[in-house]
Parts: sequence; C-alpha cells; structure tokens
Amino acid sequence: MSFYRIYRPKVLDEIDNAAVRQTIELLLTKSKEELPHAYLLTGPKGTGKTTTARVIAKLFNCDKPEKNSLPNQVTGAPCGSCGQCQAIADGRHLDVMEIDAASNTGVDNIRDLRDRVALAPAQAKWKIYIIDEVHMLSTGAFNALLKTLEEPPAHAIFILATTDPQKIPSTIISRCQHIAFGKARKEDLIHALARIVAQEKMDIEDDALACIANHADGSFRDAVKNLEQISFQKGTVTVEIVQKTLGISEDNRRDSFLTNVLKHDAKAALIDIQAIVGQGIDVKSFLIDCLTQLEQRLITQVTTQKTNASTSQLRSLIGRLTQAYTELRSSPIPELPLELAVVEYCQDSVMGDTPNITRPETVTHEPSLLKASSVSPATSHTTPKAIDDNQPKTSLGLVTLEQLIEHWKDVIDELKPYNHSVAAICRSTRPKTVDDGIVTIEAFYPFHKEKLSEVKTREMIALVLKKLFGEKVRVEVVLGKK
Repeated sequence: MSFYRIYRPKVLDEIDNAAVRQTIELLLTKSKEELPHAYLLTGPKGTGKTTTARVIAKLFNCDKPEKNSLPNQVTGAPCGSCGQCQAIADGRHLDVMEIDAASNTGVDNIRDLRDRVALAPAQAKWKIYIIDEVHMLSTGAFNALLKTLEEPPAHAIFILATTDPQKIPSTIISRCQHIAFGKARKEDLIHALARIVAQEKMDIEDDALACIANHADGSFRDAVKNLEQISFQKGTVTVEIVQKTLGISEDNRRDSFLTNVLKHDAKAALIDIQAIVGQGIDVKSFLIDCLTQLEQRLITQVTTQKTNASTSQLRSLIGRLTQAYTELRSSPIPELPLELAVVEYCQDSVMGDTPNITRPETVTHEPSLLKASSVSPATSHTTPKAIDDNQPKTSLGLVTLEQLIEHWKDVIDELKPYNHSVAAICRSTRPKTVDDGIVTIEAFYPFHKEKLSEVKTREMIALVLKKLFGEKVRVEVVLGKK
C-alpha cells in the first residue's frame, strides 16, 4: 500500500497543517449539538482536505472521545482506535458516505442523496456526507443541494471539499463553515516526512528531506509520494540521490543558466538547457525552480535595489519563462518553448527591446534569390525601411506559391538576422496559398500559430518577402494538420 494511504493522519494530533489543526481544535470548545451542520474545505490539491473531512466525521461519531488540555474543551477529540473511527478510516462506515462530485454531477444524484439523508443513521448518532470536488456539480445539482443545506435533518452533517471555490455558488458558501487550506509550509512538510522516515527506519540526510519538501510545491501528498519513491534507494539517502531520482535540477546548474540568460549569452544558456535535458531533469520542474529564483530576485530588486539585473530585465525574463511554461503541454519537444524564450529574450535585449522588424545595421546578409538582384549591395548593410502603406494594394504577381515553396528555406535564412526564434518556428511551417497579395502560412502547433500571428511578426515576414521578391504582400497565419 502506498505511503500516503498508510500514513494518512487518523486523529487530530496527526494533522500536520498547523493552521487547519488549530481551526478543528476550536470545534472542540462546543458540544456536538452546537456545531455547524455544514463545512466547506477549500485549498490546493494534496493539502489534506479529504483527510481532515474524515477526522471531522470521527469527531462526531467517535465512541471513545479523548479530552486533553485544550482550553475550554467540551467535545472530545476522536480516539482513532474505536470501532467507529476504524470503520471511517477504512471507508466502510454505513453512516459516512464519501461522494465524488466529478462522477455524480447531475441533479438526480443530489436528489437521491436528499431522499436518503432523511433516513435515520444505521450505526452511529450522526450521518456524515463528504462531497469531494463539489465544484463539479451542475447548476441544478447545486440548487437541489441548497435546499438540503437550508433545512437539514438534525442527524445530518455535510462536509464539502474543493480545489476551486470560485465555482461554488455564494448561496452554498454562506451556509457552510469555511476552512481554508493553504499550501503546506516547508516546516509542516518536513514534520510529516520525518514521522514516516521514523516509522520506515529510513536513513536519510536532513538536507535531502528538505529537498523533497521544497520539490512538493506545498502538497503533503506529493511530498509523501516522492519520499516513497526515494525509499527504494539503498544506503544513506543524500541530496544528490534525491535530485537524481526526482529529476530535480542542481542549484549550480540553475544559477549558471540564469546568469547566462541575464548576460544575454544565448549560446551558453542553450548549452545549459541541453545539459539538463541530457541529465534527465524535468523541464517543467526546472522552469518552476528558475521562476522561483527570479521571483526572489525581483522582490530583492524592488525592496533593496541590490541585484545586478534591472527590474525591467527581470520582468521581461519572468514573462518569457512564464509563457514558455504555459506552452510546455502543447509542445512536441519539451525543451523547445524554453529554448525559444531564451533566444527571444536575448534577441530583444540585443535589439534594445525594439520591434523585431528593425534589422541591425551590422548584419550583412546577401539576398538568396535572383528576384532580389534589384536590391543594391549597399541596401543589405542598412536598416530596411518600413513598408509604405500608400503603395498600391493590387498584386503584381511577383510572389507565387510555387516560388514560395521552392525558396522557403531562403526566406527562413533571411529571417534569421531579424529574429532567430521566428526563423526557427518557420522551419515547422509551410506556405499554404498566395492569393491577391495575401500570403497564407500554415502552422501545425497552436503556440507556433500564436507567435507568428503577432502583428510585428507578420510585418517582419512581409518585409523579408518584399525584399526577396520585390512585392509588398500581407501575411496571414492559419492552423493546419500535417
């Protein structure tokens, strides 16, 4: 059985989230009859919502409640060992029903619950309904649930849990006692892991335990799952073993990458990316580590003005890497969005954050097509002029689909001095149509289409096409299938 199931907290004292534990302890200051009949547990995944819901269920139905030294305590804390507590922990208690709202979203499911809730409990004093992911209920189901929450039977207790409270109607929220679960603190995660390490008699360094906690993103379940993965290692578990097993980037590798990017050394940064990929480090985790580090630098920059990189540089890089993070899921190559972000950031920095359609004067790239012979050699050493909007809109017929397909590689080569990332994306595209002065380019990935559809990018491509073919065109981008 998995660690997170074996070592799930069973009594109040085992809840590792200190803030939540203190909130539940406040319930002990009243008798069970005076306690609220509905609870709403909200927070990120893996923070202990379902576990706490079961502890609350035990609080109501425990046969041998234990009192301790808590001030003004009236209701006893659940013992965790009586028949009622054991049945709840095992999921076999007849009067404690756990319902997955994601699988029971309809109004008929809630109406059935409403019909059954009126029946008296079978083996305990209280009937507990735990509805997980309650935000998945339909509007009709919420309306049916609302009626039950407004006028519940005296023996009924409702515990609703969700990771997305914004989707829950305010009429439901107003009838519940709200318990908020924030991301677990590092100290709480280490405390939870240390309890398991002691039970499993694992030999693990404190720094390695802290590394697992840092990588859990505030989730108890993820931290315990990662510890279980580490538990298969033989001998003393070190930080290096944790990093290798979980695919976590080393601090020196991350720091080297960020230093190279902030120095606008795209070549060195790309080498760093290839190195982390070669080591089997998860690109998503690496990006999260980088963004966490940049966030800390940005806060330091704003509050103390001691960092080397300017605030605008940090903001720009954070924006680029955040965009790369959102594109990871749709990218056919995991590291490609990160590589494009690095190239674009460094390119923009070299260009002084000017629009990419402005070509640096130092570039001396000769035209590739015979059609471009009308452009004098001197022109290739100077910044191209923007396309004149007063130029006639009618097509001259100088750009044809056949020529564009034949010389598409030359177009890509000509794009490189303007923007390397756009040129790289164009390698995965192809000309689709040329019709009345409109060149349509077909992209095959959503984030490629999104990038090429930017106004400045389409203007840049149009400028290159005019230079090579001698005709002003308008560029459009569509999403196609290979």
